[in-house]
Amino acid sequence: MLFNSLEFAVFLPIVLALYAACGMRGPRLQNGLLIVASYVFYGWWDPRFLFLIVASTVVDYSAALSIDRGCPTREQRWRANGALVAAALIFATPDWQDSARLPTTVLGWSPLLGAAAWCAFSEFGLPAFARWPEERRRRAALTTSLVVNLGILGFFKYFDWFAESLAAAVEATFGVQLSPFTLGLVLPVGISFYTLQTISYSIDVYRRELPASRSLVDFAAYVAFFPQLVAGPIERGRQLIPQFQAVRRIRPEGIRDGLWLIAWGLFKKIAIADAAAVIVNRTFGPYDDLSLMTVPEDGVRVLVAIYAFALQIYADFSGYSDIARGTAKLLGFELMVNFRLPYFAVDPSSFWERWHISLSSWLRDYLYVPLGGNRRGRWRTGFNLSATMWIGGLWHGAAWTFVLWGVFHGAVLVIYRVLGLRRGSEDLSGPRSVLQGLVMFHLVCFGWLLFRAQNLETVRLFVASLWGQLHWTAQAGHDFYGLALIAWPLVAMQVAQWWSGRLDPIHQWPALVRVQVWLALGLGIAAHSGRPASEFIYFAF
Repeated sequence: MLFNSLEFAVFLPIVLALYAACGMRGPRLQNGLLIVASYVFYGWWDPRFLFLIVASTVVDYSAALSIDRGCPTREQRWRANGALVAAALIFATPDWQDSARLPTTVLGWSPLLGAAAWCAFSEFGLPAFARWPEERRRRAALTTSLVVNLGILGFFKYFDWFAESLAAAVEATFGVQLSPFTLGLVLPVGISFYTLQTISYSIDVYRRELPASRSLVDFAAYVAFFPQLVAGPIERGRQLIPQFQAVRRIRPEGIRDGLWLIAWGLFKKIAIADAAAVIVNRTFGPYDDLSLMTVPEDGVRVLVAIYAFALQIYADFSGYSDIARGTAKLLGFELMVNFRLPYFAVDPSSFWERWHISLSSWLRDYLYVPLGGNRRGRWRTGFNLSATMWIGGLWHGAAWTFVLWGVFHGAVLVIYRVLGLRRGSEDLSGPRSVLQGLVMFHLVCFGWLLFRAQNLETVRLFVASLWGQLHWTAQAGHDFYGLALIAWPLVAMQVAQWWSGRLDPIHQWPALVRVQVWLALGLGIAAHSGRPASEFIYFAF
């Protein structure tokens, strides 16, 4: 289900009404309702992939209890295993759709067999862990969580890509043509996000930063929480699980802030991101499938398309995060801020502290720091930065363009550190910091070329156009003026946010100004709502 769809416009008020009615009975009933609502929300796309969410929930619930308490009790194991078997029977086994998203060799009885295998391991393996020395038991339980989660993610996201890449490498090296063994898998929506979320939970329990949740209902609601299930923010258990355990009420300030975030997020998606996509696709589209393989003669048009994609991906992804935070506020939850004026950054470290904050902080805490961070000398620090960004690039998708994007940003981080370029003023208050900001913005935009291109050949052709064919044409002018018309509301709001030092400056404005802003948002959303609802960009990751 899409936030920008009619179905969600009907779904959310129903959930809010039921949620308010459940509030008098305590958080447990509310959490049960949220699980049902979240599964309906996610299953609207394809119910069969709900089995993967339940599997991740059961594995990490059981593994965390083994890490923290030695072993889940018999009652806890039976409840978790029963939920897993039920999910295999209800979600994964039936043929829910005529147009299969998974081949029969992957579906069929394999989910039920996998559930049975986990049940056997849970009944015999987890109790065996409890008899081991504490540190060995804790490591074994954590390893179980990591292997299962990363195994599922790697299979669905990277199996076909690795098979195709291996076949291409063998042919290029030895001249032998192999038929790559691929399964035609479709990436389950949101799997990259909720997998990192459950992994961070297990690691935090292992680090003794968070006690393991004894309630399967509370933990299942945390994993499947529908506002941020599909594209984040990637929430930490120590911030979000206590909110599921507390009594929650729908409050006036939560309604005010939530409705504003939802409206502003919808405007960014519908009126800005989707409009900018027209300019982007007009330039990139013919090169996506290599139906066109000539260097564009109007490099300015390519440059405008890159700027347009910088606008599109920011408005699209931050719009999703705003709607997620706004929806959560209506339900009495606080989600983390995922964007803080990233294009105002003056260096790469500042950019990653402002862009997709939940992912960049996850990579820092669970990858960069365990690798050694900056504690083992200059060369090791450079390697740790590069490796973190390489993996971050690969996390975004199984394609060499994403790997190259990660390599590029890793190189930028290392170069800034080697050259000793210290962070300038955070508020872009002086000429030097403004110049630093412009340089950083254009480095980020070059990265967006790598990110948006569907193949390496497109990157080569567009770089050649920017380098040697930077000519102005009528189409370039048309795209430029169209981009300016689309971008100005977002630019104006960003300036207001920067000037006020708040991400929600509207609440400080006079009532007349607020009314005008709300009218403008409503008219903008209505004017662009005639098109079919489009998916958010990060659904593909």
